Amino acid sequence: KQWYQRRVRGVGMILFYICVIIYLYGDLAIYTVAVPKSLTNVSCIRGLVGDDNETLCWKGVSRSLAYRMFVLIYVALIGPFVFFNAQKTTLLQIVSSALRHTSFFIMIVITLNMIVKKDDSVPSKEDIEPFNFNRIPDFIGVSVYCFMCQHSLPSFITPMRFQRRATLVLFCALLSCLGIYLVVCYTATFAFGPLHLADVYTLNFETFSIVPIRYFLELYPVFCLTASYPIIGITLRNNLKTLFYKGEYPWIVDRILFPLLTIIPPTIIGLGTDNVEVLVAYTGAYSGAAIQYIIPACFVIIGRKKIKDVFGRDASTVNKNHSIFGSNFWPFALLAWSACCVGFVTYYKISSAIGDD
Repeated sequence: KQWYQRRVRGVGMILFYICVIIYLYGDLAIYTVAVPKSLTNVSCIRGLVGDDNETLCWKGVSRSLAYRMFVLIYVALIGPFVFFNAQKTTLLQIVSSALRHTSFFIMIVITLNMIVKKDDSVPSKEDIEPFNFNRIPDFIGVSVYCFMCQHSLPSFITPMRFQRRATLVLFCALLSCLGIYLVVCYTATFAFGPLHLADVYTLNFETFSIVPIRYFLELYPVFCLTASYPIIGITLRNNLKTLFYKGEYPWIVDRILFPLLTIIPPTIIGLGTDNVEVLVAYTGAYSGAAIQYIIPACFVIIGRKKIKDVFGRDASTVNKNHSIFGSNFWPFALLAWSACCVGFVTYYKISSAIGDD
């Protein structure tokens, strides 16, 4: 029995690392696409068309070629940071947070102003569909990907002297995240219309009249995602090392091979596509669902069983800060929901591919 438990535990850890690695690869791929796409949009001459009606970036250079040039330049400048370790990132996090809050505030104000003034770009009521069931799979993938707001939850808990307030703090934090998401989504829908939204949302403001604000919003992904790229890359590199072997590697494998394994796959994806929406949908629907739904539910089920074996009672009686979802029904309901999400998205993607053929 002990041998069986060790084997199950070992397989579970391998699956956990694989899910995290796939998710981090998806993150880096999204960054590798979003930043060069924003740089291409900012630097290209608008309205320039070649002799074959191909959209040009500069004279003799197509937008697709310019985009790939920016992908290679971006990876060449930021990729080397993955070969090192990140320490003392407090200042970087403060600056990144300030940029995020400023950008969200500006975008919300601009879109509200457009809706109130009824600009020409504002769609009519007939152009906004209450429901579009064909986009539900993408909605599921993107909504799961939004769980990134939970990355910061440990930072709320650790500094707290009195843990009894943890539930209230987490509730307020998640409620504020939900509020911001809803405000951004609704203002974007009624200001631009769902059919005209760019997959990188900040690109919708490329025609804004105040030039400094326009460039600030268009370059927002460049600043924030670039700041996160080395940290995500180093995390992915360390997870790859742990997955394959927990001992010490030769210098060339540790310092050269694993950083290259971290950088090259997202770069190839970035050179192959500039569709951020698809990358987010797939990353969220599969690896994101595993990290947010499946793995936590399994942790809760196994943890409660362990607590019951050690203390002889239910986990909710041990932890005074236990969740209101303390019933054993919820972890299994979460697993069922994740299976429905993944199955639905997979079915839709396969049926769409068959239909396109």
